[in-house]
Amino acid sequence: MATELANKKAEREALRGVIQQWNANRLDLFELSEPNEDLEFHGVMRFYFQDSGQKVATKCIRVASDATSQAVIETLIEKFRPDMRMLSVPEYALYEIHENGEERKLGLEEKPLLVQLNWHIDDREGRFLLKRIDDKTNAQGVGFTSAEGSSFRRKLSKREKKQIKKQEKLSRLKSLEQDENAVPGDQNGVAEKLYTELPETSFTRSISNPEAVMRRRRQQKLERKLQQFRSKDGGPDTGGTLKIYGEALCKDVPYKTLLLSVRDSAAQVVREMLAKYGLEKVDPQLYCLVQ
Repeated sequence: MATELANKKAEREALRGVIQQWNANRLDLFELSEPNEDLEFHGVMRFYFQDSGQKVATKCIRVASDATSQAVIETLIEKFRPDMRMLSVPEYALYEIHENGEERKLGLEEKPLLVQLNWHIDDREGRFLLKRIDDKTNAQGVGFTSAEGSSFRRKLSKREKKQIKKQEKLSRLKSLEQDENAVPGDQNGVAEKLYTELPETSFTRSISNPEAVMRRRRQQKLERKLQQFRSKDGGPDTGGTLKIYGEALCKDVPYKTLLLSVRDSAAQVVREMLAKYGLEKVDPQLYCLVQ
């Protein structure tokens, strides 16, 4: 019983650490609550809606960590298309889309808030897009509006409105610079439109572009790691990815994939895993790897 309570406490502390890191880089509106004893929490999430032949709209709703994709889809249909709430939900699905064009359909039992939190753990950013299953995400002519829903604007405080206006101005200046240096090409991808035509104000309080910062951070980390892989005698590189299970630290995030060199010790792996779970201050001597 004591061991079970200790494990539960460790899981809660790990989850709290990840949530604190998330909140440190987001607008107050999108902060996540503290996890309760059952490791449940909630927060406001932004969702995008692509209707057939129309532009993409966006709305924010409060979501619990135990809410499934199916429940969220039902709520979103009522928000975006109240005239269609009596139609069959399976016609619509929720997709996670990333800036690199990666797209994945969420299962009906997946929990969107946990999926979003895992993006932060992996230093990624993404968008949730609701659309009909038979619609192609990269269909030509699909535009993305930069206007926010009026219901969302009314809920913002004066301080948040002021912050958003500043960031929208910076976003427009950056967009003009990108247009001057842009190379002609295909502009129809939904991932590209989500990231270039919509303002960066919905997910961060940072004045700089958070996704660019994350890209630089990942690139620098990858370059440092690849430097370790290069063989000094001119032979093949020595390293790769390894999946490490850490469900004992946080059951909601059962494993992490690390980029490791053959020279990395078990102690280094333990420290990196603890950092991935937001437990940098925990003594790594208290943990070990088990095969």
